[in-house]
Amino acid sequence: MARKKKCPEEISEKWAIPYADFLTLLLCLFIALFAMAQAGKQAALEYAQAFARAFGMRIVPFQESLPKQILPQPMVPRGEPTEKGRRIQRQIRELEEMLKRMGLEGGFKVSYEVIGIRLILQERILFLSGSAELRQETYPILDKLYEILKDLPNPVEVEGHTDSIPISTEKFPSNWELSTARASSIVRYFIAKGINPERLKASGYADTKPMASNATPEGRAQNRRVEIVILNIKGSELTKQEPQQP
Repeated sequence: MARKKKCPEEISEKWAIPYADFLTLLLCLFIALFAMAQAGKQAALEYAQAFARAFGMRIVPFQESLPKQILPQPMVPRGEPTEKGRRIQRQIRELEEMLKRMGLEGGFKVSYEVIGIRLILQERILFLSGSAELRQETYPILDKLYEILKDLPNPVEVEGHTDSIPISTEKFPSNWELSTARASSIVRYFIAKGINPERLKASGYADTKPMASNATPEGRAQNRRVEIVILNIKGSELTKQEPQQP
């Protein structure tokens, strides 16, 4: 005898209740996301923290959540000074001694790269926090840098860098304006001393090229810097490729 088939009316519709609950929750989620997007960055952070507290979680800043060994680090080909570069190296040592006498040791680094010589000066040597005005106390340092640069035909790029803490003032709406203004201040100083403007270039990179993690005060201090790059040109090479290790 054939088994009796169920009528369509007898099929259960219990699935509709959890499905409706799911749609309601999804709607609430999209409403919350829309509200956070309209409220601004600070309000969105407050909403996120409220959600995190509700679920017993903690909001961790992005930089803190990354192990230091996987933070992005620029891969810069290393170089070593040529004979001409070693003459500049002696002048750079004199600059380091001057900084030591001024109590500013540790705020200056030198990097010999394939593209040329990079001089790295931390913010505290040249500027007050949030300012692009050169401190008068640093004029002797810039004069020493001028002595290094004045007789070279090499082009010079001055790069401004900041940490990741935002700035928003009438003069500097963001770190882009601040980093560019700092680089420009140094370029203008060198031009006033007599360096050909065609040799000089000012660039601002804000916080896009960190040297260290922005999660600590020490790392942020390293990232607030100006870099003066003396570029190699044919006939006036200051550095060369380091010999490859066997």
